Amino acid sequence: MQLWDVKENLPASSKRHTNEKNFVGFTVNNEFIACGSKTNEVLVYHKAIARPVTWHKFGSPKMDDADEDAGSYFISAVCWKSDTPTMLAANS
Repeated sequence: MQLWDVKENLPASSKRHTNEKNFVGFTVNNEFIACGSKTNEVLVYHKAIARPVTWHKFGSPKMDDADEDAGSYFISAVCWKSDTPTMLAANS
């Protein structure tokens, strides 16, 4: 993921986020950017910081440690509730 200042045209690369699956898992809210991850995490960045300021890793829908498919889940959608710090996230 990269953040560009269109006035200066200088990219700022984030650390940690990679995207090998194609999905819309990205949202912005004032100073913050949130994105889903193929590691089943939601990562939240401040626009001035390259590393996540916070993140949350979701368990598998079965919530069973023996779930063999747990590694295949990923965050497929994230959305901020307008003008609040509340976010909705969904995994697939």
